[in-house]
Amino acid sequence: MGLQGQQQSFGPETWTRELVDAPDMTDKETIISLSKMNYNSYTEVASPGWYDLEDNWAVNSTFGWEEDGVRGHVFASKDNTTLIVAIKGTTAALLGGGGRTATRDKINDNLLFSCCCAKVDRTWRGVCDCNTGGYQCDQTCIEHSVSSDDVYYNIAMVLYTTTPDMYPNANVWLTGHSLGGGLSALLGLTFGVPTVTFETPGDRLAAQRLHLPGPPAINWDEFPLFHVGHTADPIFQGVCNGPRSACYYSGFALESKCHTGRTCVYDPVGEDNWRVDIRTHRLADTIEGVLKVKEVPQCKQEVGCVDCGLWNYV
Repeated sequence: MGLQGQQQSFGPETWTRELVDAPDMTDKETIISLSKMNYNSYTEVASPGWYDLEDNWAVNSTFGWEEDGVRGHVFASKDNTTLIVAIKGTTAALLGGGGRTATRDKINDNLLFSCCCAKVDRTWRGVCDCNTGGYQCDQTCIEHSVSSDDVYYNIAMVLYTTTPDMYPNANVWLTGHSLGGGLSALLGLTFGVPTVTFETPGDRLAAQRLHLPGPPAINWDEFPLFHVGHTADPIFQGVCNGPRSACYYSGFALESKCHTGRTCVYDPVGEDNWRVDIRTHRLADTIEGVLKVKEVPQCKQEVGCVDCGLWNYV
C-alpha cells in the first residue's frame, strides 16, 4: 500500500524536502481499503455493516465516541509501521443519517465551506457575523471564526499531535470522508503528511483563511495530498448550492468547490449515465458503485478553479 513520495515539512522559516511512504494512488485496492476505513469511521468497532479489512489493518484506537465532535478510528498495519487516522464526516438527515454530532457537524460545514459564514441570502441566519451586507464579507472576522478553539480543525490538530505517541517511529497518514476529508486535508497541509480524502467539499478556501503553510512555489505533483470523488456527487463537484439544491433546503451552505493537492475524479455521469444526485455522496454507494467497478483515474491538480466569485472580502 506504500509509495515513495515527496513530503514537505516546515519550520518557522524554511521547508525541507524528503522521501516518505505514501499511499499508492494508482492502486485500486489501496483506494478501496482507505475508503472502507472511512466508512467504518462512522460507526463503533464491528458494528453492523462494518467493512472487514481482513488481516491487513486493525483498529489501533478510537477517538471522539464519548464526545459530541471529531470522531473516528486509528488503523494500524500488521507491523505497526503505518498508522492511518480516519476522521468521520457529517452525519445528517439529508444523507440518511443523524446522531449526536449532527448539529456541530453542520456548523463546521457552514464555517469551512461557505463563502461568508453561511449567509446565503436574507432568509439564512449566518453561523457568524462577518457579512457586512449584500456580497460583502469581513475577511478578518471570517478568519477568526474558522480558527476559533471550538472549531473542529483545532480539535483535530490536538488529536493528530497525540497519535504518533503510540508508535513514535511509525508513518502517519490521514484520511476522511466529506467534512472528515476536509479536516484531514487541512491537517495534511498543516503538518505535511500524506492525506487521501473522499468526496470532500472544496478545501482550498478554508486553507487560505487559516493561512496554512505551504511549500514555496507549490508543486502538487510532489505533495502527497489527494481528493477522490466522482462527477455524480454535487458536494464534491461544488454544485450543491442555490435555492433548488438539496443542501440549500437542508441548511447546508456548501459553496466552495476548489481543492488543494490533486483530485482523482471518476466519471459515472459520462461513462454510466448516472445523474448528479445528493444521494451519491453516501460513501457506501461510492465504494460499491464506483471504486470497486471502475479503473483508477489519473490524479491531477485543478486548474482555473475560482471560489465565491460574487463576493468581495474587505
